Amino acid sequence: MQHTKQMAITAILFALAATGYPHSREKVIHKDKDIQVVLDKAEIQLKLLKSVSYTYHIELLYKEEHYHNQLSILSYINFDGHNNIPACRFQMKGNSFFSCFNGADYFSLNETDKTIDIHKQPDSALFERQTALNSSFVTLRNFLPVLKQNGSIKKSISDTVINQQEYYAVKFELYDQYLGYLGKLEKFADEYTGNKTKPYVLMISKKTFLPFKFITKFKDREEDFIAVSFLDINTDPAPPNDSSWLYTTYTNEYSPLTPGKPLIAVGAVPDNWRLPLYTNVKTDSTTLYDYRGKIVMLDFWIKSCGPCLASFPYLNELQEKFGTDKLQILSINAEDGIEDIAFFYNKHTPLYKMLFEGKELAENYGVPAYPTVIILDKTGKIVYSNGLDRHAIENIIRQNL
Repeated sequence: MQHTKQMAITAILFALAATGYPHSREKVIHKDKDIQVVLDKAEIQLKLLKSVSYTYHIELLYKEEHYHNQLSILSYINFDGHNNIPACRFQMKGNSFFSCFNGADYFSLNETDKTIDIHKQPDSALFERQTALNSSFVTLRNFLPVLKQNGSIKKSISDTVINQQEYYAVKFELYDQYLGYLGKLEKFADEYTGNKTKPYVLMISKKTFLPFKFITKFKDREEDFIAVSFLDINTDPAPPNDSSWLYTTYTNEYSPLTPGKPLIAVGAVPDNWRLPLYTNVKTDSTTLYDYRGKIVMLDFWIKSCGPCLASFPYLNELQEKFGTDKLQILSINAEDGIEDIAFFYNKHTPLYKMLFEGKELAENYGVPAYPTVIILDKTGKIVYSNGLDRHAIENIIRQNL
């Protein structure tokens, strides 16, 4: 599952200095040796940090997909002597949540429903889902040595000025791989159909040699970006009080999070349901039982899920490959309004059916993340219930024709 429900996004607009923001200008292109000097100094400054606090501000723009969102998170990170998975302790606070890792236990507080989610001895997968660790100081501490030493990574550097502050703009490109959440290089999946050249811009303060902004670009979508800014950096912050690191401090005020309903299992035969069906002519409705006798593929998605949006062309290809006489794909949006459904319908002209108002159905089926795919055979029995694994999905379809 490539996108969790908790990835919500809001606050402050910081445009891209590297793409012509009016308050920025680029001046001097430096030589390769200057890149190494700047990266050396930035790596040293990051490694010297025992603790740091800043406001982590992330902005996402997927223009063609009609998606723009932002989020600000107050972050405190302590690196001193930690040999655990993320090599640090941290506390993060957003508008409606607080999360903490004390070196042994991780817990998060939901301020809206007053619940606490506790994970003792968490694994790396939990940290990879933390928004504020993505492209963070933690990521860059791990990645800068790789960027310096890997001669195959194409790099360039220039001077830039933003709001009268001077920065180095280090641009680099990765091919057939991308920067993972904790600074590891990850390979693109075999089924990835987008451009596999991934451009990045790291902006480093000339005054402190600490990162100011980290920008992820897309070679085939020049206007799209993910930009992380580090604001109000404090390299000697007052530590949070000792009790704030312990989940027991909060258990009187917050109730334990009830485990989510498990995803509906292979072998189950779901009951009938009805959902609204969007077309560019009118809004109609359809039921699950309308497609008995065919293989039915239910694709649950939301617009704030990048892998969901990237899958639309593939769903069209899949529907065309097997034909509507054998396979019916039902794309089910779980949370977005009809205006968004109309936008994606008109952009992608789906050969499959696009349904919406599917939140209750997704909850009933125990959908934990997006995209989630459920496939029913001709008798209405579930034969696949998992993420959007193209190879597995096509094998299941062929086995049940």
